Amino acid sequence: MTGKRILKSLASLKLAVSIILSLATIVGVGTFVESNYSDANTAKKLVYDTVWMYSIMGLLAINLIAVMVDRWPWRPRHASFVLAHIGILFLLAGSVLTLRYGIDGSMLINIKDSARNVTLPETELIVYTSFDGSDYRKIFSSDVDFFSSPPRTEKPIRIPIDEGELVVDDFYKYAAANRLVVASQETGRGAGVRFQLTNGRANSIEWLVQRRPGENAQQDFGPARVVLGEIPLISNGRNEIYVKPVNDEEIEYALFHKETIDAFKKGRLKEGESLQTGWMGLEFRVLRYLPKAEEKWQIEKKERAIQGLTTSALKVTFQNRERWVLLNDVTKFFTPKAVYLFAYANKRQELPFSVFLKEFKVERYEGSSKAKEYSSLVTVDGGDEILISMNEPMKHAGLTFYQASFQDGPNGQPTATVLSVNYDPGRWLKYLGSLIMSLGIIMLFYFKQKARKIK
Repeated sequence: MTGKRILKSLASLKLAVSIILSLATIVGVGTFVESNYSDANTAKKLVYDTVWMYSIMGLLAINLIAVMVDRWPWRPRHASFVLAHIGILFLLAGSVLTLRYGIDGSMLINIKDSARNVTLPETELIVYTSFDGSDYRKIFSSDVDFFSSPPRTEKPIRIPIDEGELVVDDFYKYAAANRLVVASQETGRGAGVRFQLTNGRANSIEWLVQRRPGENAQQDFGPARVVLGEIPLISNGRNEIYVKPVNDEEIEYALFHKETIDAFKKGRLKEGESLQTGWMGLEFRVLRYLPKAEEKWQIEKKERAIQGLTTSALKVTFQNRERWVLLNDVTKFFTPKAVYLFAYANKRQELPFSVFLKEFKVERYEGSSKAKEYSSLVTVDGGDEILISMNEPMKHAGLTFYQASFQDGPNGQPTATVLSVNYDPGRWLKYLGSLIMSLGIIMLFYFKQKARKIK
């Protein structure tokens, strides 16, 4: 008797109505959160990807099964009812399968370049170490979900390493960051140069900071490029200016023209000094020179996402040195014995094939920089050309590639495409569930028509 009573409760109409109202409430809250925060990921984390949502969906599945069991033994007129309930269960099963094993990421590919890694929404912490600043080895990695379980001063994350521990003790979901370059006393730091490149029509002020001594750092301006690092012997076939640290006060420079082989001008510069490049009337001026430079972030906490201006950020401390690290950013800690590289980044999944971007086209609204249509012409592992546009995705090896967005360079011309990459292993269950529900609807009309004829 107790079992029948429980079955009746689980199959009751009151429970079904309560579930439907709960789902409607959650969807409404999710819509409000997404609108308020201007971020779909926030709605997913706070509303849809929660124990409450999963509990209600699980209760819905139990209610559907209980209703079918309560109607046993089934008769032919029950066909539409049973098929509709089975179809919904298949839809729920497909959604769970996709959530557990699916891929919903993005791939950035530079023009005339290839890529094979998909960036996923999930995040991780990674720590590398090196004794010479070049040959790094991974010593720690861990998946993290700071959005749901952020670190705090009273509950930090401690990562033990050879010379102490890295402590992550604060996290901002939304942060606006201002890049700062400051002088450093740490060994292993490269130089930093702040320069101005100007003529009557353009004025650019930028920093170049070496990740380590001797390594090139560059800024591309389209028709010209500025490089901080070793000076080559011959031209690369471009308008370039190379600057190289000499001592604590001077940098050496060499000017190259795209139509010559050798540097046509060489010399030394100090802070405040300038030179005429000979390209399009451009003047190069050294605004600041740091023999050892370090990049830091000045962080301002925000209450909600601002498109293109905010990202998540966390604070890490090592040997009384505090650093803020942005999502998909790294920071280095130097000691007399080694260098430690700390990274907070989206996880990446390597594909068994590479996608090459042969050509990217964008059509903009007349008199505006806003894109109207854009498409990518790609090849997969050197195969046939495939066009991916806003309405025409590419399907390969079970994955679907959609045209999502693109990146513009400093000159306003596109430099890379961004593809949305999707793998939906539960799609066949969703399609099957929809088909079964459709069949149930057909059966419903059939038995209604039959009942009319009998009357």
